Amino acid sequence: MTNESLFSYVIFNKEIPYNDKITLYPVTMKDVLTFQFLSQSLTVRKNSTFHEKEIIKMSYLEFLLYCLGNKELEIQYQIPGLSQYFLYAVKLLQLCCQDADIQIGQQTGQILINQECITPKIFDDLRRIIIIQNDIDFDMDEFLHHDTEQRLQKARKDLDKSESRSNIEDYIDSLVIAMNTTEDRIMNMTIRKFWRYIKRYQLRESYTIAKTGECSGMVSFKEPLKHWMTSFEEEDRYKDLKTDENSLKRKL
Repeated sequence: MTNESLFSYVIFNKEIPYNDKITLYPVTMKDVLTFQFLSQSLTVRKNSTFHEKEIIKMSYLEFLLYCLGNKELEIQYQIPGLSQYFLYAVKLLQLCCQDADIQIGQQTGQILINQECITPKIFDDLRRIIIIQNDIDFDMDEFLHHDTEQRLQKARKDLDKSESRSNIEDYIDSLVIAMNTTEDRIMNMTIRKFWRYIKRYQLRESYTIAKTGECSGMVSFKEPLKHWMTSFEEEDRYKDLKTDENSLKRKL
């Protein structure tokens, strides 16, 4: 499947046929908590987190198999649940490949989906599709040093503590009211579409307030207001916590 065809499927929020045996379906909000728990198995920064050359050389699927039952590695790198991430990944495939016959070889750990042997290459493809299809905030191709990511995450958590935070139930309640709809309809939305509605509603509210102020003559803006119906821009989730080398040198 090409990137262009993948994009066309994602745009319409539909299932994605990987081949004639494997089809991936977007996860809906009724399974959001299960999905969030299982999806951690797909977002380990293997090459920047682990120091062992043998692990760095592994494919992601080989890495998950290597971690299976490996409590020492889990403790060494302080990643809770790492020794079970392979099983999490299999359960995630079961969630995303609805009604598929998924089996695991007891001796080899080989995954079969509708009798299709899942090679490391196929697993990487499925991993990428699941991440994109369900709007996971993770870039498989981005190299971010583990220590750097941990510091940025800590800085983000510290920043969040000073702000009023909403949990998933709060967001669901808010969208029910904003869209004048029912919770049942929300729970049957895909995760990706749910968060797009949340972002779009926030954009509309911000735009309406700013435009009202501008039209009243009480407020002026240096740049034209971006309309709330324009495309979302990809944003660096740590952009407000980062500083480039030149800026740092100037401060020093």
